Amino acid sequence: MKKVLIIVMVLAMLVGCIAAFAGCSGKKLIGFDTELAEAVAKELGVKIKFVEIDWDAKETMLETGVIDCVWNGFTYTTERDNGYFDTERNAQIGGLDFTEFYMENKQVAVVKKANASSYTSNASFAGKRGCAEASSAGETAVKETLGVECAQLQKQLDVFTAVFAGTYDFGVIDLTMASEYIASEKGAYKDSLAIVALQNVEVEYYAIGVKEGSNLKTALNYALKKTFDNNTAKNLADKYALSANLYNGFTGTYALPTDGATKALQDKGTITVGYTIFAPMNYFEE
Repeated sequence: MKKVLIIVMVLAMLVGCIAAFAGCSGKKLIGFDTELAEAVAKELGVKIKFVEIDWDAKETMLETGVIDCVWNGFTYTTERDNGYFDTERNAQIGGLDFTEFYMENKQVAVVKKANASSYTSNASFAGKRGCAEASSAGETAVKETLGVECAQLQKQLDVFTAVFAGTYDFGVIDLTMASEYIASEKGAYKDSLAIVALQNVEVEYYAIGVKEGSNLKTALNYALKKTFDNNTAKNLADKYALSANLYNGFTGTYALPTDGATKALQDKGTITVGYTIFAPMNYFEE
């Protein structure tokens, strides 16, 4: 197990270096989650560091301290909260702690525009080749809602290219991302792909994931509430056309902890945020 953790940490550092190099090439990381995280870091009085991660390794990276939180259109599920056995990885995935919810979402299918009219119900996906990001809510929807085998891709962004190329007939992905790439006027796939609604999919909620038992959850709730109270969250939602999705779950009273993980974070002076490329949440400016 130690060898596995060491390998994951080394890979994470390599990925961080690659991401840093990409940032140095003149492209700036932007997006709703990116800029909201920057505002939260300011409220906490710390600097921020973004590390592009392998989504499959997010739990281990939190557990080992490579990152402090996962902030990337992260869908809350009871499995992720309580922990579960992942049959694909043949491993027990430990539970996480989550902040309150800040955005609504749901899973939708992405298909070639020319074929969109043939998808009239969930039954239309039978016998089709499906794909989704590994360990994502999309993968769960393909398997459980549609009852179809699901190819695991490394990133949500890969779903668009795979369906566009005809490698797979459809992919399942977050509506927030599908809208950015397909439904918007500037969408890279607006002329070639289409969004198909799925039946019997529940509304999902985004939250920030932290290591289980960490009081950093309370610190983030404290700072996030401030961004909702001062309209920072609303202004960013307007900027990224996400106003209809914004959800204010920060209705309680939150005090900033002065010990534990929060104190360690403030002593360190930097919060390290794990993310993947996922417009309009986290992506590089053109």
